[in-house]
Amino acid sequence: MRAPRVRKARHVVRWFLKAAGRYAVCLPPRGIYVLPGRAGEPGLLQHELVHWQQARRMGVIKFYAVYLWYTLRYGYWNNPLEREARENGLADQQN
Repeated sequence: MRAPRVRKARHVVRWFLKAAGRYAVCLPPRGIYVLPGRAGEPGLLQHELVHWQQARRMGVIKFYAVYLWYTLRYGYWNNPLEREARENGLADQQN
């Protein structure tokens, strides 16, 4: 998988981020989408890059399956993939 493209969140992705209360989302293999005006947030891109590396390590399909399973099983905040991303990237809840 190539290096991620960082894109401005538009349309459905922008709506999703606002509805979820998030500033960015990693959607491999398409890229990392960031709300306009939030690209400079400290640690935000680093957090999403951890998710990109997780997808690279696991493979895209397995990443999405494992991410969904962990979120259903442990909840968003305790999802082991989110915990890894918080430890290595953004430390607060807004990611």
